[in-house]
Amino acid sequence: MNIKEAQKISIIGCSGSGKSTLAIKLGKFLNLPVHHIDCYFLKPNGVWQDKEVLRRQIKTISTGDKWILDGNFRNTLEDRFKQSDLIIFLNFPINFCIQSVKNRRAQGQKIGLPDHFIESDEAFEILLSFIDRYPEHKENYYLPLVRQYSNKVIEFNDRQQVDEFVKKVKPPNK
Repeated sequence: MNIKEAQKISIIGCSGSGKSTLAIKLGKFLNLPVHHIDCYFLKPNGVWQDKEVLRRQIKTISTGDKWILDGNFRNTLEDRFKQSDLIIFLNFPINFCIQSVKNRRAQGQKIGLPDHFIESDEAFEILLSFIDRYPEHKENYYLPLVRQYSNKVIEFNDRQQVDEFVKKVKPPNK
């Protein structure tokens, strides 16, 4: 599929791989609404959304006509993949992702996170722990679906590949 014809795009990958940044760029260039799953998942005061409520919210979005969804919430992956015209898999090295989240935190960036989110030291340690466990999750949950829907998947293994892709999508006047 031609990326410029895609109307429903799922972006998955490890925390710190740049899912939200890519989603924002593609949303702007393709004029598609962007939905960051973390913005639905992380409620005020450090409370997490009920998983069933979140699953229903994401299902409602993914049955719409136009969207970009970034995030990995695995209970919604298959539903999203079925609906997606395109699945972008950011398959970056773990060390890159760890450094990326450290840089993001040092710069105070909250890309793809709700405005109310304040990352405590404890929350940051949980995030780093999740990244450490990501290879196991990727192997057990994400890769089987990526293989199943391989006809819709574009996989990137480093930032340079993503940057080249974005250049091809970017309209000349933006």
